[in-house]
Amino acid sequence: MNLKQHSIKALGAFSLFAVIATAFAFTSNPEPQEKPQVVITSDSYVVADKFCEEYCTAKVKAGEYEIFVEYKLDDGAVEFLDILNVVRHDETVNAYVDRYEIQKINAVIAKGER
Repeated sequence: MNLKQHSIKALGAFSLFAVIATAFAFTSNPEPQEKPQVVITSDSYVVADKFCEEYCTAKVKAGEYEIFVEYKLDDGAVEFLDILNVVRHDETVNAYVDRYEIQKINAVIAKGER
């Protein structure tokens, strides 16, 4: 009879542990909210700062936005361009830059405008 009582107590303790673990699983931290996406367009882009070795990095200004890019030049033309970060008022924004705007950024970089 002693074994039966211990088994019932162990089963009760295990059930209580399962209920507590389930409660914690459902109250875990919520997923972080993604910032709304901003579409970047500008009539003019200006290269504010750049640094080149084998690959180049630059800060391109587009109105109130600063676009940080990495690129490589090949005979005066931009071979590739990657957007690393977009900042507005010292805060990173979730930005979308379409192909047309990237072509305009490429043209400014290729001209070497500053």
